[in-house]
Amino acid sequence: MNLSVSWKWFFGVGLILVYFAAAAEALPPSASAPTSKTHHGDPELQKKRLVFVKNVIELGLISKIEDDSPITRVLVGKKFISLSFEEKEDILNVVWAYYKTQDPQKNVVLVIDQKSGKKLGEYSLANGGLKMK
Repeated sequence: MNLSVSWKWFFGVGLILVYFAAAAEALPPSASAPTSKTHHGDPELQKKRLVFVKNVIELGLISKIEDDSPITRVLVGKKFISLSFEEKEDILNVVWAYYKTQDPQKNVVLVIDQKSGKKLGEYSLANGGLKMK
């Protein structure tokens, strides 16, 4: 049993690294870029992001994502909190890219402690990436 949990953890971290590169395409388009994909994004890339997000939730790094308002909220627990700053930022970059592509008005992902409900930080490319309290 412990081996499968370790394997899942290793697999999850590997996915983070792979999909972080894919999330880089979520940067705002340049003025000369065509606008046909601005609001919809690349469907294949969105599928990959969604698979990544589901895997992160399955691994317990994120407990829940609430996306019923103009701001996306990511509820996290001890596993996420114990990650390095870079790992947290990599995960949140993919989450941000997925939801930003779905709705261009969404600019921020809030990081919320699942037990206390308190804001731990936020992620936004417009504000320089991850900011933790």
